[in-house]
Amino acid sequence: MKLVFYGAGNMAQAIFTGIINSNNLDPNDIYLTNKSNEAALKDFAEKLGVNYSYDDEALLKDADYVFLGTKPHDFEALADRIKDSITDSNRFISIMAGLSIDYIREQLNTNNPLARIMPNTNAQVGHSVTGISFSNNFGPKAKDEVNELINAFGSVIEVSEDHLHQVTAITGSGPAFLYHVFEQYVKAGTQLGLEKDQVEESIRNLIIGTSKMIERSDLSMEQLRKNITSKGGTTQAGLDALSQYDLVAVFEDCLSAAVNRSVELSNTDD
Repeated sequence: MKLVFYGAGNMAQAIFTGIINSNNLDPNDIYLTNKSNEAALKDFAEKLGVNYSYDDEALLKDADYVFLGTKPHDFEALADRIKDSITDSNRFISIMAGLSIDYIREQLNTNNPLARIMPNTNAQVGHSVTGISFSNNFGPKAKDEVNELINAFGSVIEVSEDHLHQVTAITGSGPAFLYHVFEQYVKAGTQLGLEKDQVEESIRNLIIGTSKMIERSDLSMEQLRKNITSKGGTTQAGLDALSQYDLVAVFEDCLSAAVNRSVELSNTDD
């Protein structure tokens, strides 16, 4: 199976690194290209054993799956460049936020099967939560192959295309939102008098341990919280302080803003 990645930025890197780490595909079957940063491609080739090229015809020849990972505003130029090199064997997988299946196919001047996915950078450690939508001509066998590729770097949830905006907000952007929360936790912790490196290391291990508890337990997060909250104890005191703030509203605003931006980006293809 030949995979081609147009764009080798953070998200694309997370995907092909995750696929390689899963040992489901030989790195030699993966081909990378980007706009102009050949040094980055050479570095990937040396470290991971992948190939790279700027020859579109060679890249697309016999390519089974072509990942479109450019920035959305660069896509029209890319489509104009590669559309005459597309072959019948090419199936496309877009990781570009906001650009619809119909728009992408129109720009590429092709009716080839196309899927849109919204992964996150946790793909690098095999734990992405990836939303996916397929064009109506994506056959069952090809769907299974794509799902297998995605399962190599995490889990997959198939949704209608109009629900990818919500997936983008909740899981695509989700790691950044959680990192931001953890940043604030570190800042607050350092105000208690401990050294910053001590706080960072403690919270890093706290996050890892808590994640493993969630992973290994059948209990809801609500119940896990209740299990460590003794009446009148320190945890209850902290939660009482948190309850003075409307955290649900904070996260609703956060996710709504991300959804709205995804919708705005999709409207650029009208």
